[in-house]
Amino acid sequence: MKKFLSMTVLLLIIVLAGCQKDQTTKSKQKTNTNDAKVVKTEKLETMSYEDFYENLKEEELNDLDIIQVADQKITAVIGNYFLVLNENKKNHTYKINKIIDLHPYGMNYYYNEESTMFYPSKDGEKYLIYNECRYNSKDQTINAKDDKELKSIVIDLKKDEVTYRKGNHLENLKKKEGVSENNYPKIAKFSKDMKQYAKKKKYELMTNFYLKSGKDRFWVMKPFYEENILEGRIFRYHEGKIQCVFKFREP
Repeated sequence: MKKFLSMTVLLLIIVLAGCQKDQTTKSKQKTNTNDAKVVKTEKLETMSYEDFYENLKEEELNDLDIIQVADQKITAVIGNYFLVLNENKKNHTYKINKIIDLHPYGMNYYYNEESTMFYPSKDGEKYLIYNECRYNSKDQTINAKDDKELKSIVIDLKKDEVTYRKGNHLENLKKKEGVSENNYPKIAKFSKDMKQYAKKKKYELMTNFYLKSGKDRFWVMKPFYEENILEGRIFRYHEGKIQCVFKFREP
């Protein structure tokens, strides 16, 4: 009888322990789900080149800069605007395919103290974007890693969707969305050829080289003393030749 009771008690302890473990696991899963929970997903809003061009005349924005060089695609930013440039295979130039105003999404502090961070996927189809810091009601700076109320968005160019998220567990979010700082183009020093070319054309070297597949090099230049940010251009170095592959044009 005692042996039977002992076995019954032992079995009960095992069952209770299993239930408790199951509840703990569910609790952890629930917590992880809420770390950077989805607030909503909606259609990605883009704007026409005409509207973009008109808005630039009214706003003081920062210069053109490359975010990523992917296969047949370059993504770039100019002020608050996120640009998707597609390659023309015949002449290897690039043309604007999408323009996204980041201001309505609250991601509008690029190059300011509250810098906007971009984390791309390897294929350049998905981007996690968030502000590196913000100010609270007491005018105190809150960094993203310390901001439990951090607002971020994930832009999916393939689905033409934007997902709003809330929470600062950024490493978990990067893994979940398949994005990483490791997907940025590699940066190298300016070569002698590039410096000579810039000097001859009277261009200002805006950024370092961006390498594509270890062969092609992409970088941004603008004419010296030029205040119009639309004069920023993207150049490509390939097999010893330098080519302007993208520049803004009037609508």
